[in-house]
Amino acid sequence: MGARFALEWREAGGLSWLQWEGAGVAAAFPSREGGVSPAPYDSLNLGLSVDDAPANVLENRRRFCAAVGVPQERLVVPGQVHGTTLARVGEDEAGRGAFDRETVIHDHDGLSTAAHGLGLVVSYADCVPVVIAARGDDGPELAIVHAGWRGMLAGIVGQAAAALARRGGLLGAVVGPSIGPCCFTVDEGLRARFDKRFPGRSAPVRSTCGPVPSATLRLPACRRRRSLSWASVRRATRASSRTAVSTGQRADIWRSPGGRKRETAPEVGA
Repeated sequence: MGARFALEWREAGGLSWLQWEGAGVAAAFPSREGGVSPAPYDSLNLGLSVDDAPANVLENRRRFCAAVGVPQERLVVPGQVHGTTLARVGEDEAGRGAFDRETVIHDHDGLSTAAHGLGLVVSYADCVPVVIAARGDDGPELAIVHAGWRGMLAGIVGQAAAALARRGGLLGAVVGPSIGPCCFTVDEGLRARFDKRFPGRSAPVRSTCGPVPSATLRLPACRRRRSLSWASVRRATRASSRTAVSTGQRADIWRSPGGRKRETAPEVGA
């Protein structure tokens, strides 16, 4: 414990991403720039589940993998369903979902591994990507989770943390970029459900987005409450995640101005 963590901007090959390193793992959260996809998927869309041309997505994945140094054939991609099922993956799963939708690990919203050099992937638009690092018996381990409001209420982040904890000591976690309370409007019924599970994590702010009275939710804050309570340490394997469709946040909101690398720490637990 007491080791260091870092979350900073990186750039390579015309792409930029937030990279977190600690506890023997690294996670990369790319911006939307530097790809070949046209609007509304412009431009670094990495998801094959939308109406973007598959050739565009595969070229975007090739560019991103080259930038972060993970061979595309080492990616492992789940078929997400807003559930709580986690898959333990290793060398036998390398490449699943990397080049097509048919070979994804179906009906899973989280992956974990102790295998060195696998690129665990989740796709997200408004939902929140969470990476958790641990120290296992044989070295670093990680879990990566796709957590929307359904998964959060159902406890997917806590389940992933508990699964890693059973294998060793939890060391650190990071919550990636996602939609914020400025844009995520819900009805009072859903807000009440979050208030019951996570007291004080929703905001009773009235919205003008529609005729139904509404409020906003602080999803990243709920995840931080559940999963970001451990000290972070250093680097080794890598998990990468990216929006599969156009996100509710513009890329330049969380992009380093002037193209320079900068250190930042949004929603990081230490």
